Amino acid sequence: MLLPIFFAFYSYQNTGSLVAALVAVVVILALFVCVLLHEFGHSLVAQRLGLEVPDITLLPIGGLARLKVLPEKPVDEVKIAIAGPLVNIVLAPIFFAVAFLLGTDQSVNVLERGGSAGQVLFFLGLINVFLAVFNLIPAFPMDGGRVLRGLLATRVGPVRATDIASAVGQFFAFVFFIFGLLSGNLLLALIAVFIFFGASGESQIVRQRELMRGLTVSDVMGTKRRTETVTPYHNFGQVLDSVIHGYQEDFPVVDESGRLLGMVTRNEILAAAHSPNRYGTVRELMKTEVPTISPHADLFADGYRILQESGLRALPVVESGELVGMLTVDDVGQASLLRDLRKQQF
Repeated sequence: MLLPIFFAFYSYQNTGSLVAALVAVVVILALFVCVLLHEFGHSLVAQRLGLEVPDITLLPIGGLARLKVLPEKPVDEVKIAIAGPLVNIVLAPIFFAVAFLLGTDQSVNVLERGGSAGQVLFFLGLINVFLAVFNLIPAFPMDGGRVLRGLLATRVGPVRATDIASAVGQFFAFVFFIFGLLSGNLLLALIAVFIFFGASGESQIVRQRELMRGLTVSDVMGTKRRTETVTPYHNFGQVLDSVIHGYQEDFPVVDESGRLLGMVTRNEILAAAHSPNRYGTVRELMKTEVPTISPHADLFADGYRILQESGLRALPVVESGELVGMLTVDDVGQASLLRDLRKQQF
């Protein structure tokens, strides 16, 4: 919302014209629509390939269509990545054609001084050419970098391909950042930071996926007999003592038959200990709305993802409504050890 206001003010300062300010707002909103269509291109292809797209986020530096899981096949990643720039390649000639039909002066900066409908459409055509070309630069995790990784993965495997694409992406990020600072282009410098940390983060995700491939939650979770539970009737002092003197940080709350009722976490317990409020029992402190997971769920696609999205350090593992164990961040981290053991056995 602030970006259209900024450019409206910028245009009005340069021209003193409310019409020019309105044109700047229209151009910025149209630009966001083009970016949204670019992301829709990614999303539609991903959905056609059976991948879920929970949401699309629009940012001042671009957009992001978030996939629930990464594509398994390298060719699918290439298809999804190329779809966004293809949308801009289709849009650009449409804008140019209509602009020339209406008549346009190509030298006018419509964001700065406003312009006619033809000038605005010509500018949007240029923007779409820029979006297509810029996104195809092989700077992972941009679209071009994803195409590069997909092509490399067919030869050297996903982990090595991601390492190479990440290194190339971070090199481009360094170049963009230096150029952005020297030229005073802070937006380019900000994009460079996004590319650098995005490449590193996704490289880690791919490595985790390969380490957990073929593993289920039951392979690494702590079983019920190793999990300390509490009831809603435990007093606050008892559970605080368990946190201070025990090894477990998060406690499932169960009833007499072992059915899960909720969970109370270490952070909540310690915060309550320093709170002026007085808590008598676990019932007053526990969360009843907590994510759970099946012991048969895929460790990466479900276990790792839900832990990441929830921000919790532990998930109750439930089968037929009954608690059968806990999956912790530490359990997930030990997946590589389990894989190494399995390799030694075979």
